[in-house]
Amino acid sequence: MGSDVIEREQTRPSDPDLEEGKVAHIIRKDDQMRGYVLGEEITALCGEKFIPTRDPYQYPVCEACRAALTTMNSSD
Repeated sequence: MGSDVIEREQTRPSDPDLEEGKVAHIIRKDDQMRGYVLGEEITALCGEKFIPTRDPYQYPVCEACRAALTTMNSSD
């Protein structure tokens, strides 16, 4: 795959008011603009489809996305 991927360090929620079970998905860089600016539905590396609306740095990274990213990086 030739698409750039947005990576970030894993963070843990520190706010007790955050929704339980929510995670931050890893997305392709090309999809970032479409999702956040245009409000279009995007697909994470794990296959989850969503319209990004929250700050991803407040949630732990999706383990399925992390595994997909590792697989992509090892096949390059």
